[in-house]
Amino acid sequence: MNRVALRLPTGVRRPQGRALGLSALAVVILLFSGGSTLVKLAHTPALAIAFWRMLLCCFIWVGILRISEHRWLAWSDIRPALLPGIAFGLNIAMFFNGVTKTSVASAEFTGSLTPLIVVPLGALLFHERLRPKALVFGLISLAGLAIVLFNAPPAKKGGNDFSWTGIAWIGAAVTMWATYMLTSRTLRQGRTVAAVMAAVCPIAAVITLAVGLVFAPSDLVDVTGRSVVFIVLLAVLTGTLAHGLMVFAQHSVPIGVISMLQVSQPALSVLWSVLLLDASVRGIQLVGMALVIVGLVLVTVQTQRSRD
Repeated sequence: MNRVALRLPTGVRRPQGRALGLSALAVVILLFSGGSTLVKLAHTPALAIAFWRMLLCCFIWVGILRISEHRWLAWSDIRPALLPGIAFGLNIAMFFNGVTKTSVASAEFTGSLTPLIVVPLGALLFHERLRPKALVFGLISLAGLAIVLFNAPPAKKGGNDFSWTGIAWIGAAVTMWATYMLTSRTLRQGRTVAAVMAAVCPIAAVITLAVGLVFAPSDLVDVTGRSVVFIVLLAVLTGTLAHGLMVFAQHSVPIGVISMLQVSQPALSVLWSVLLLDASVRGIQLVGMALVIVGLVLVTVQTQRSRD
């Protein structure tokens, strides 16, 4: 029987495709928001989680590449991924280390400010239009973050308390994530997510291993049965499924919508920490969190307008 393919006009998206894309994006945000809490629940040295998680992701993504593109990883894939891979590995090591040393709320809301670095640097490096108003709105997020950090609850038993040492590590991780986003821009063009992740993950795994050997070699083997469970969860849920669903969502959901919806991720991370880690949040911190989210939404809107 002959099949007639109906094509929508250019720029018109199929409603069911859009709905599936939004559903996938909701799952992505949910998965990424739980990452910090999973790291804490592992009760394992951060560098051990970072290395073994990245190593497992290597096997998963190389396997996906083999199944989806019927080929193995080649040097032509790895060479352009060297700098992004190094930045990605350092980001994972630093973020995991930071989140084990401070509260989820402070870690996630500090990490959410990455656009304030990427937007101006992207305009400078790639000659994109930049609305100064976008950066002005970023000051709202910075003010909100200050409220979150300087009004953290007092330390309590359980390791979920705030510390400036942890914030310093998260700040370094944000710098590395911004570096990854900027250096991987050309890497992502013309390549599938499987090709990109299969190339980046081995490099990142080597970097997390090197960091572990230099700073805490004994931590790398401090792995228990409980550790294995959470390492597998992190590798499968955030390291594989979330990345794959994000790419799927990008096919039907505008990037501006994705960016604005992702602003909710830190708030969900705090909710997970309250439910699963018995973390506490002060009322004044909720005001700060709201300011961070509002500022990031306004930055996103202004940035998208500059690209239109």
